[in-house]
Amino acid sequence: MEILSRIISHTPTWIFALFAFLVFMGARRLRTTVQQTGRVWLIPGVFIIWGLYGLVTRPGPLGPVLLDWAVGAVIGLGLASLTTVRVEVDRERGLVRQPGSWVPLVRNLFLFGSHYVLNVLAAARPDLHDTATALDIGVSGFSVGYFAGWSWGFIQCYRRAPEVVLAAS
Repeated sequence: MEILSRIISHTPTWIFALFAFLVFMGARRLRTTVQQTGRVWLIPGVFIIWGLYGLVTRPGPLGPVLLDWAVGAVIGLGLASLTTVRVEVDRERGLVRQPGSWVPLVRNLFLFGSHYVLNVLAAARPDLHDTATALDIGVSGFSVGYFAGWSWGFIQCYRRAPEVVLAAS
């Protein structure tokens, strides 16, 4: 219990705020939502920025860091290519309806949890620091690759979606 208390006490406050935000946004997607088209890009934007930030701030030789990041990005892109994006579009009002899904909540928790656990491991276990850091940079690449692929799929689906009349929820 003391270890958990020390981990939590050394966690910056913004991490808890980010966690709450990601849980809220993921839980919101458990049911069908209608929202402004621009809001669709909020979570992808968070993870893409976080993933790029992880790349540019990671210390060490650029070659291995870039390789770990690129491997993660390719895996994320591949997984995103397997996902199906479905939307209905009201272009006049700038609204989209997305069906409810558990995937956004699980994805958000997986990516956040992976970063958190790997960073705690790197800090708490010096013998595992290098491995945890390499895996974390891979997660950063994965999130950028996944959300880049997801974004491409969303744009393609948006372009093909029939026009419907929607009201914001």
